[in-house]
Amino acid sequence: MLREIAVADDLCAEADSGGHTDGAVAYALMPAIIKLRDDMVNKYRYPKKVRVGAAGGIGTPDAVSAAFTLGADFVVTGSINQCTVEAGTSDEVKDLLQQMNVQDTDYAPAGDMFEMGAKVQVLKKGLFFPARANKLYELYRQYNSIEEIDEKTKQQIQEKYFKRSFDSVYADVKAYQPPEVIEKAERNPKHKMALIFKWYFAYSTRLALSGNEESKVDYQIQCGPALGAFNQWVKGTDLESWRNRHVDEIAEKLMTETARLLNERFHHFRMVAAAAQ
Repeated sequence: MLREIAVADDLCAEADSGGHTDGAVAYALMPAIIKLRDDMVNKYRYPKKVRVGAAGGIGTPDAVSAAFTLGADFVVTGSINQCTVEAGTSDEVKDLLQQMNVQDTDYAPAGDMFEMGAKVQVLKKGLFFPARANKLYELYRQYNSIEEIDEKTKQQIQEKYFKRSFDSVYADVKAYQPPEVIEKAERNPKHKMALIFKWYFAYSTRLALSGNEESKVDYQIQCGPALGAFNQWVKGTDLESWRNRHVDEIAEKLMTETARLLNERFHHFRMVAAAAQ
């Protein structure tokens, strides 16, 4: 059957996005994936076209129109939906996201793939999380156990980052990790250090979701610059406040304005071409 039916009907190429990212550039990624799609469709003679979508950095009609111009069949938005009424995060996080601009994100280690050095894109404006998360990863790379870290740094992490002792954190870790993971940690000090440091990433996410005011600087808020671009686009309109933003209305407005923008540009190109002749 696979000789006649493709495994997927739709593929989404994700460029540099909020959350987990490898920093891909849409202008290079989309043509490469579309060419691969075309080559495979021609090679296996699939009767149905495999659609390719674009994600990452989609926050304005200009970005959507660029994606369609690159050959995308559809687009997927992410970051802009996190600053809406329907988003399941706290009001405190939405207030921060509403104020961000395109330059207000940074890269931090991914908590679920900490040891591998994978990255997530997060909000940095007014927050210490990116710097603190990167510091923890640097320490993990540099040392083989918590005991090797100097006392001043260990005190800073426990008092400023964790707001509790390493022993207390490890007790929490042991409560939810399976026995084999804890057994490995007892044998391997570096693995134990990783488990303790990774606790901070779950902790920082919980702080953001709950809107904890006392530890606001430690919020982990995964998002990309698309939201900053969106904020600038809707500035001075009803959508400037996240309390007026609804996911379905944003999607409809984005597509409607993209259609208008593309029509204007195509008309301009026709006029330029006619004048050149």
